[in-house]
Amino acid sequence: MLEYFERNTSRLQIGGMDFEEMIRQYKTPLYVYDSEIIRTKFQRLREAMPPHIQIFYAVKSNPNLAIIRMLAELGCGFDVASIGELTAIKKLAIDGSRVVFTGPGKSDDEISMAIQLGIYSFNCESENEIIRINSAAKKANKKIKIGLRVNTDYAIQETVKMIGGTQAKKFGMDENQVFAVIDRMKELEHVEIIGIHVFNAAQVLDYRELAANTKNILRLAKDIMEQKGLSLEYIDIGGGLGIPYAENEKELDVTALGNEFRNLHKKMPSLNKVHWIVEPGRYLSGECGVLLTNVVDVKTSRGVRFVITDAGINNFLRPALIQQNHPVLVANKFDRNPVNIYRVEGPLCTSLDCLGTDVNLPYIEAGDTIAFFNAGAYGFSESMPYFLSHPIPAEVMVKSGKAVLIRRRIEPHEYIEHCII
Repeated sequence: MLEYFERNTSRLQIGGMDFEEMIRQYKTPLYVYDSEIIRTKFQRLREAMPPHIQIFYAVKSNPNLAIIRMLAELGCGFDVASIGELTAIKKLAIDGSRVVFTGPGKSDDEISMAIQLGIYSFNCESENEIIRINSAAKKANKKIKIGLRVNTDYAIQETVKMIGGTQAKKFGMDENQVFAVIDRMKELEHVEIIGIHVFNAAQVLDYRELAANTKNILRLAKDIMEQKGLSLEYIDIGGGLGIPYAENEKELDVTALGNEFRNLHKKMPSLNKVHWIVEPGRYLSGECGVLLTNVVDVKTSRGVRFVITDAGINNFLRPALIQQNHPVLVANKFDRNPVNIYRVEGPLCTSLDCLGTDVNLPYIEAGDTIAFFNAGAYGFSESMPYFLSHPIPAEVMVKSGKAVLIRRRIEPHEYIEHCII
C-alpha cells in the first residue's frame, strides 16, 4: 500500500513537490493528482494484458479533463455513462470509435449525442433501451452497433457491496432473458448486436477471481454465438480491478491476470476473432490522488479523540458511503509513528460527516495537514459539493515536478449567485 510515495521523509512529497507549496497557493481542501502514477498504472496494465484486450477507462471514476486527455494520449479507450462524460469526450475531440456507452437510464438526448459522436457501441441495459436506440438511429439514418449487458447467474463475491451479486438489479438483462431478447431484436433494422457486456463486481484484488469470472463470461459469449448465430466483435468483461485500501491488502497482480487471460484465449479458439474490452476506473486513477485537508480542531468526547478537518463528506463521501477507511497520514509529520487512535470528521452539521474511524495517527494539533490517499477515484467525482454551502475544492495535477491547476476552487458566493430570487 502507498508504494508510490516516499515514506522516509518528514513531509509529504507528491510528484516531487512539497505538499505545502500547493496548499499555500490553492488552499484546503485540495485534491492533488500525480500524473506519473497514472502513467505508471496504465503502462503496467497495458504491458500485462495480451494484445486482444483493449483498455477503456471508466470515466465515472474521475472525469477531470486533464486525466481523460492524458489517458487518451497513452492510447486508452473510454467507457462513459452520462451526457456530461460524452461532453468531455467531445470537448477533447476524442474519436468516438474509442468510446462505449454503458449505464441504466440513458436519456434520449444522451442517445442522440452518442450517435452524433459516432461511438463504437452502446452497452444496452434493457430491451426498451434497444428499441429507443433503434428509433434514434432511424432518425439519423444510421445503423448503430450495440452490445447486450447481461446480469449473469454468477458473480464475484465483493468484500464491500458496490455493484455485484446475482440478485435482482437495475443493471442489464437477466441471463435467462437474453436469448429471447436477441430473437426479438434481430428484426430491428437500425441496430446490430456485436457484443456482450458483463460487469458484476468491483474492487477485486485476487486475479484468480477475475480470471474465473471471465471464463464464465466467455462461455456465455460462446453460447450466444453458437445458439443465435451472432458474429460478435467484442466481449466487454467490465472493470472491477481493485487497489489496496487497508494495510493488509496488496496490489492486484495484473501480470498474473494477463497470463490467465492468455490461457483462456488459447482454450477458446472459436472466440479468437473477438476482442475483449476491460474497463478499469479506480485501478488507473485511484492511487494517483491525494486529498489534503487542514485540521481545524482536536477534541475528546466520552473518551473518543476527534480530529475536525475542513474537508467533509461534501468533498469526500466515499469513506462514509462505503464504510471503508482510506489510507490516512499526517502530511507535515509524514515519518512519525502513530501514538493515538482518532476519529476524523469534517465541519458539517451532521454525524454522518465521518472521513475515518479508528485511525492510527501521530499526535495531532490544529494546523496539521491530513492526507487521504487513494482519493483519485470516486473522491471529487462522488462528493456532494453543495451540501452545507462550503467551498468546492480545487484539483491540481503534478506533472514534471510542477503543480498545474486543472479545476479551480469555487467559493460559496459564486454558486449562490446562480440562485434566482
